[in-house]
Amino acid sequence: MRDPLSFGLGLPNGFPVGEPNLDFVAFAERAEALGYDRLWAGDHVVFHVPRYEIFTTLATIAARTRQISIGPGVLLLCLRNPVHVAQAIATLDRLSGGRFVLGVGVGGEHPKEFEASGVAVRERGARTDEALVLLKKLWNEPSVDHDGRFWKLHGVSMTLSPGRPPRVWVGGRARAALRRVVVHGDAWFPGFVTPERYRQGLATIEELCGRAGRDPSTIERGIFLFVGIDRDPSRARRQAEEFLSRNYAMPFTPFAPYVVTGAPEECVDGVRRYVDAGATHITVRFATADPLRQLELWSEEVLPALREV
Repeated sequence: MRDPLSFGLGLPNGFPVGEPNLDFVAFAERAEALGYDRLWAGDHVVFHVPRYEIFTTLATIAARTRQISIGPGVLLLCLRNPVHVAQAIATLDRLSGGRFVLGVGVGGEHPKEFEASGVAVRERGARTDEALVLLKKLWNEPSVDHDGRFWKLHGVSMTLSPGRPPRVWVGGRARAALRRVVVHGDAWFPGFVTPERYRQGLATIEELCGRAGRDPSTIERGIFLFVGIDRDPSRARRQAEEFLSRNYAMPFTPFAPYVVTGAPEECVDGVRRYVDAGATHITVRFATADPLRQLELWSEEVLPALREV
């Protein structure tokens, strides 16, 4: 018997140059009305296309929704001071009524934002691991002493804490990321993986859990997919190609194995392959300049079929 599926959406809080300023608030409100479980906002400090700042975006969504979980999918924690992040997350969790989920990744695909943030790309994994340790200390200990490689704190009190510790969803595909899931995470949440690579990743997580003495069933299994849906399959693929090529400033070809496109029935089949590989949470980001239209079609013809899986 399969675990029950949950469903999320990636917010259109980043958009190609020249596109209209997408109404991500209307998208979020509609997502909640349609019964989705989570909303994730992408995070880049500087990128090839305009990006809304992550915590401002999530605060706006928190104010305009009531039930849906919200979080960064995923936060580039290594670029930020964890004390500031601890305060921002605690604030968002309390103002949203406990709806905050912390997605974390290391990035690295755009070195300029590391340069702009004063962080070496080669340090991103170590910084992320240390920052995750610090966040938990700041939220749970009355006075924090920390003598780390990147941050040193002595007698620091973060008197504001989340209503409950946010669940940590860890992105990434490399073995270091899978180790991070086991050590720090409550869920694995990769993007740009094939179903086969996803299945292999889950097997590695189970292996690492065995070594660490952790029950792998305590780790939720998420997947983040770019999708393109249209009753005309060729138009769905063309829009996805144009969107992703502009968003990442590179040809579409490297993305092709990881993107689900086509008519509704093709999209059902594409997502089902990840469910068959072990995913229990499916988040999709519509690779189009018109995400509200694709949201309606996806919710009408794909989501009901997936709920029956």
